[in-house]
Amino acid sequence: MSPTARTPVAVPRQEWTTVQAPDLGTWTPSLTVTVVLPAKDCQDELDLTLAALSAQTYPAGLMDVVVVDDASAEPLRLPAVHPERACVLRLPPGDGHGSGRARHAGAEAATGDIVLFLDADIVATRTHVEAHARWHHVLADAVVLGHKMFVEFDDITAADVLAATRDDTFDQLLDGRKQKKHTWHEDFIREAARLTAYADDTFIAVVGASVSAPRALYAESGGFSTFGLRGIVDTEFGYRIFTAGAVLVPEPSARSYHQGARNFATRGDEIKRERSGLAANHLPIPLFRPSDVGRMWQVPVVHAVVDATSGTPEQVQVTVDSILASAYTDLVVTVSPNKELPRWVEDYFAADARVRFAPEPVRTGFPAPFSLVVPAGVAIGRSAVGSLLALSSSEQAGMVRATVSDEPGPPVELWATRALHRARRHAGADGLDETARQLFGVHWVSGAEIGVRPAVVGVTKQGMLHEGSAG
Repeated sequence: MSPTARTPVAVPRQEWTTVQAPDLGTWTPSLTVTVVLPAKDCQDELDLTLAALSAQTYPAGLMDVVVVDDASAEPLRLPAVHPERACVLRLPPGDGHGSGRARHAGAEAATGDIVLFLDADIVATRTHVEAHARWHHVLADAVVLGHKMFVEFDDITAADVLAATRDDTFDQLLDGRKQKKHTWHEDFIREAARLTAYADDTFIAVVGASVSAPRALYAESGGFSTFGLRGIVDTEFGYRIFTAGAVLVPEPSARSYHQGARNFATRGDEIKRERSGLAANHLPIPLFRPSDVGRMWQVPVVHAVVDATSGTPEQVQVTVDSILASAYTDLVVTVSPNKELPRWVEDYFAADARVRFAPEPVRTGFPAPFSLVVPAGVAIGRSAVGSLLALSSSEQAGMVRATVSDEPGPPVELWATRALHRARRHAGADGLDETARQLFGVHWVSGAEIGVRPAVVGVTKQGMLHEGSAG
């Protein structure tokens, strides 16, 4: 292999095809990979999975494997055939068991630069790990998605798998066995132009059976959540890591075989119903949630952050009130920071669950898909939030900035949270704004056009605050 030494590049939106990954077998890796296998009561399947991982083209010295035993009735063990550097991490029984808890525990134990999640019933072809890892060497923020087929492995031994992996002879080993495509997944990727179409539902392509990410980006996303055995773990992780600024890369060369039929194929409608409530709360796009129906959800569409350092306590109250009065209701507000605010401000909003107070500065509305940054002392008109969202969509801008007045002062900014996170990771000497412009686009609008204006604090005879008149 020849050297491939270069700094991974950041790309706009989902433009991963502008970067050339090295051809398999022609380059020299440098990044370490931890493969995480969530597993429960599946020793036979695990034996085949580990046999395949023991014969990868990726250098053994750069790869380790963590098998996460999710409280199996009979503790899982490493079989005779396994990668050189492998261990079993056994989790205690608990209500939160499931692939999300197991994957996250494995990721927290991981030491690799890259974390590659494989299901414990996935048999990887010999270049699987290499096909994932090559993208992380050249493309910043990459989250790589592997490819799989479904096929029965009855009567196939670990020795058979080891030989087929090493010699690249799975076609012969599986000859005569019916293979099924992961049809919906392949269709989704194709219809999204190999995921180069930058849309709010791009994350649906993330499937935990074969997905890799930089360990630092995984941590920034918060990782896999624990939802027990309910079916949104993969999709919810995909949503959050995409919202953290990931570039999703489908990699058909990361080939693998799932041992048997997938669960969803046998009871898909039942699974969809079981997950619908969780999906509505954690996946804030129209596909999963009714649009702006006045509800409060676990993850809002808009998370407004009011900078309390830029105004008086009275201005903070009036600004927050104006945001809460928006016609667009799928939002929450965080006042940041609140160390110097008098108690009466918190008392005033104590009964409103949409208002939070942060003791330290808040830099993002994550995991909400949109982060609205509002200086204290600004009044947000009733239609302003909706107008900012519409401009973000129509102008395809990662950030929409609204001037407040003709006087110098901080503007109101609506960020696509995924743009904010990726721009911050790559901001250079030219600053965050220029990085955002290059990667996602920035659009300016006059606040007067959409109802953003300086707040005027009025006081009633009883000393109650309200937005007064400029005249």
